[in-house]
Amino acid sequence: MHRPTDNLRADHELTTRGVRVLAAIADWVAAGDEFPTADCASVLRFLREWVLAVHMRKEDEVMAPAVAMLADDDTAAVVGELLRLHEEITELAHSLVLFWEPIGDLTSSERSGFTETVRALVARLERRQQLEEDSLFPACDANVPGDDQLEWLESFAQLEAERGSRAVWVARIDALVTRWPI
Repeated sequence: MHRPTDNLRADHELTTRGVRVLAAIADWVAAGDEFPTADCASVLRFLREWVLAVHMRKEDEVMAPAVAMLADDDTAAVVGELLRLHEEITELAHSLVLFWEPIGDLTSSERSGFTETVRALVARLERRQQLEEDSLFPACDANVPGDDQLEWLESFAQLEAERGSRAVWVARIDALVTRWPI
């Protein structure tokens, strides 16, 4: 059986690649180079439309509640930490979308703000993925009966059908990786 945690690990691979592109863009901007408006907009769209609206919903709405109920108290605390990180990531992503999808180059202070915001977002996404892979996914596999997980992959597929599949985003991120080696 293809486990839901395998699906989420595959999501993590794509998320990591997209976030590394965003970090490379931030390094470029910090070095004083021209702001790559179109590429930045593409990565921010990926964060908003797929990482937040699909991937994190799979974890937070489908898997995490069952894990929190069936695993131990320490794992339930990890679920709480993941939800807190989700809120912070959402706020940082919205800040990037609202303030750094400009049509022209950035001022010195805007460059600094963009770079700092990207670094904060990357740190929180990396921390969240680490907690999931080290604690949440193993707790799910060990504590949530397979019967309880049967409908999860269908729920995951429905989320992707509504908002865009991983396969669509792989192609888009691959195109960005050719311009922004990671």
